[in-house]
Amino acid sequence: MKIEDCRLKIAIYYDWLNQWGGAERVFLDLLELYPEADIYTLDYQPEKCLWIPKNHHIFSLNLKNKLLYSPFYAFKLEQLDFSGYDILISTTSNIGHCFLTLPKTLFICYFHNINRYLYQNPPNILKPLLNKYQSIDKIYGQRPDYLFCNSQNVANKIQKHYQRQGEVIYPGIDLEKFKPSGNTPEPYFLIVSRLVPHKKIDLVINAFSGSQYQLKIVGRGREEKYLKCLAEGSNNIQFIDAVSEDELIKLYQNCTALIYPQEEDFGLSAIEAQACGRGVIAFNQGGAIETVIDRKTGVFFDKQNKESLLMAIKQYLKLAPSPHKTRLQAQKFDRQSFMLNFKKQVDNLWSKRQ
Repeated sequence: MKIEDCRLKIAIYYDWLNQWGGAERVFLDLLELYPEADIYTLDYQPEKCLWIPKNHHIFSLNLKNKLLYSPFYAFKLEQLDFSGYDILISTTSNIGHCFLTLPKTLFICYFHNINRYLYQNPPNILKPLLNKYQSIDKIYGQRPDYLFCNSQNVANKIQKHYQRQGEVIYPGIDLEKFKPSGNTPEPYFLIVSRLVPHKKIDLVINAFSGSQYQLKIVGRGREEKYLKCLAEGSNNIQFIDAVSEDELIKLYQNCTALIYPQEEDFGLSAIEAQACGRGVIAFNQGGAIETVIDRKTGVFFDKQNKESLLMAIKQYLKLAPSPHKTRLQAQKFDRQSFMLNFKKQVDNLWSKRQ
């Protein structure tokens, strides 16, 4: 039985509705798939989420994204009652796998990543209790009926830390919007990212400061002040706080390459750049390995330091990939394919449940 064949009640959870980025694009795709779903979140800031369709009921716990609150998120989420729902779809990179549901409710969790504060970048304040938190998180990882994830990179983490299999369903982009312009690239490199520590934008600023290369940084975040201070005096580095989608596409189309210095869980910006006919200079870890082809649609660098990045830039300039090759690679990650695949998987699991 397909979901559209009956009036099922569906809830969709997302960690924080307070910004716009790659994970939010995926969340919006899910809302398009399930236009009558109720939305649950830790924190909802309407003025920052004008992109959410108006026809959804939104339930927020009003818990801000503060590291010190992390141990309490699960306690609050466990109190939520989903007994009135047929299906709960949680899309998360934090704690959205902790819900307690009745057997009648199909609980599916789509991981963008497992909690980076527990496994990748643990802050000093959590280190004394890290083993305890990880053991509790492993228990949470057993609660969903099925686990989906955005990449093989995340599937490997799920297997390692939860000893469960995650079904990879790659997110995608709108290939009708993100496409080459046919223009000759302009002499600037591009970063499109939230300005937060794990994105490693400080590494790129240090590499470009005092160089002949031009850099444009698109994004906002809590490190904005620090990064602008770091780039002070470097006239070749420009910050662009906010752009429309059309402006972003033009920036992709006209750049020499996208700089991708972080270890990303998956990362849509690398696909967007390739769809617009531009290559990617990426750190050789994480999701980039699945979306960029070394020396065909981009160049990898092996160490997150200034020297390794500058060497990769020089290599890229010698063998800049053709827009045709980058476009072909991006076409593997189509938004419509993601939505069809996701819905097919959910329909099949619901049919089995019946």
